[in-house]
Amino acid sequence: MKISRKAALNTLTGAFVSMPFLGLSRTKKELQTFKQEFGVAWKRSQDYTLTVFNQMPEEHIDFKYTPESMSFRTQFVHCVTFTAMQLAGRLEISNPYENKKDWEKLTKAQLSDELKGFYAWVEKVAGEVSPERLAKEEGFAGGKIQVWQFFYAMENHIIHHRGQAICYVRLKGITPEGYVGW
Repeated sequence: MKISRKAALNTLTGAFVSMPFLGLSRTKKELQTFKQEFGVAWKRSQDYTLTVFNQMPEEHIDFKYTPESMSFRTQFVHCVTFTAMQLAGRLEISNPYENKKDWEKLTKAQLSDELKGFYAWVEKVAGEVSPERLAKEEGFAGGKIQVWQFFYAMENHIIHHRGQAICYVRLKGITPEGYVGW
């Protein structure tokens, strides 16, 4: 039996696309596992975020290394407001930070409490989302990802800003505390 090159490529392409681990589709059971796995990762993220945040002395919380850069405070406020906006919009839920203002007036302790509240809110949201909703595809960065992947994309965004905050700490002559791994 002779098979054309085009037919062979179409068959192989179809086989690869339909493979669950390549398509990143997940079963309901796997999506429940995601909630548990994400909860552990999210707790570690909170621990490390607070470790980095708490290293900056209060008198330097509004430090900027250039006039156009975000302040140390704004790195964290941005993580909270951007993540909450993205999750609330995509999941069609209420954004607890939508009308929050005066972030710049918060003391370091108050902002630390806001960070803890934010992490608790995201953990709650992740725990309450139905498996069907977690499996739904959403537009992201010019492509599409399933909602469960979006939670990790938001964590990646936080990692980016936390890394920047570590540079701010170093610029103030503070040696950052060790990495809090997964």
